[in-house]
Amino acid sequence: RAWYVHPEHGDTFGNIRNLMIDAAGKGEQTEKLSLGCSSSQTARNLEDIVCQENSIYCWARCMSILEEGIPRENYCQEERNLRLDCVNPRNQTYTGGHGDYYPACTASTENATSYPKLPVYQEIRDPDICTDAAYNDFAKTDGYAHSFDLGPSIFMWSVVDGEVDGRLIFDGVFGFLAIGHASFAGGPHDAMNGASIIMALPGGDYSAVTGLDLSLEPNINEYVISHTASAFRHWKEPVSASGANTSSYEIEVVENCFTAIKFKTSEINGIPFDLNGKNDLIWAGNNQDYYAGYHGYGNRGIFVVDFSSGEAYMKRDEGHNQDGDNRNDGNNQGGKDVASKNTSDASSMFSSWSTTSLLAIICISLCM
Repeated sequence: RAWYVHPEHGDTFGNIRNLMIDAAGKGEQTEKLSLGCSSSQTARNLEDIVCQENSIYCWARCMSILEEGIPRENYCQEERNLRLDCVNPRNQTYTGGHGDYYPACTASTENATSYPKLPVYQEIRDPDICTDAAYNDFAKTDGYAHSFDLGPSIFMWSVVDGEVDGRLIFDGVFGFLAIGHASFAGGPHDAMNGASIIMALPGGDYSAVTGLDLSLEPNINEYVISHTASAFRHWKEPVSASGANTSSYEIEVVENCFTAIKFKTSEINGIPFDLNGKNDLIWAGNNQDYYAGYHGYGNRGIFVVDFSSGEAYMKRDEGHNQDGDNRNDGNNQGGKDVASKNTSDASSMFSSWSTTSLLAIICISLCM
């Protein structure tokens, strides 16, 4: 179990796993990579990978150059006097970690950097304004029949006239916030790729190079995450532009503190909620940047909701209702005191996603 404490390292197995993933993703060779191995052993470095012809090592895997419009490996140098490399949309070269990367012809020598931060991001929000009391007031469930604590967020809902009247609150500044149907149709990130979601953004006119224009109004729409690619540039056009009714969708913000989205609907992207059974849902939030980018390890999850009965639990806990899990009997009440108890548990919400699972397997089976 992710919340059990390791007898030697004095931390939960869930936190140890996240430390290892973070170190591996950043290309660090630190003691963190030995946490899952016995004695002085460490996880094996798998960077010396030989890719097949017409592909290069890019973003922790071999990527086809043909899919990016590059006809052969020597094309960049011979035809354009450039080199073939792994870059992001800002023309920065890949050095490791999470992000949006692909093969391209480039002259850039700039290493990849993190996305530019929001004017006020999570770590610098004002503690005198963003207090526990302010959050508890923002997270009140008054007017809703049920609520479920997701750790850094709370989902509350009622069923009214055949529709779900829902509100997702997030203990984070507004980078983006989303909720929707999970998709298990396959893809690099099962449950995420192909998902139909409601997503709120703090600006408009998105560019993968410059991010969102924060001088434009925040907006909330329905989207379908690409089945094959996670980066927002691949699915930035809302499906609500084609006729979906989003008139009930709202954004609530305690400026530079907390975020919420509200909706009243019977469906997302034409996919109806099951009001008499269980629904697999996903949520995610970003409190760091304005690129609709990575949400981080803790600010997302897959959970199951029975809208009528009020039962809700994390997807990984399905069929395992044990003491200390995030299961709700329908009467869970939101609030900082509740959310803080489940933060470490919620940080491992997407343990079924392929990246996390692969790194865990690498550490367990390839220690040396």
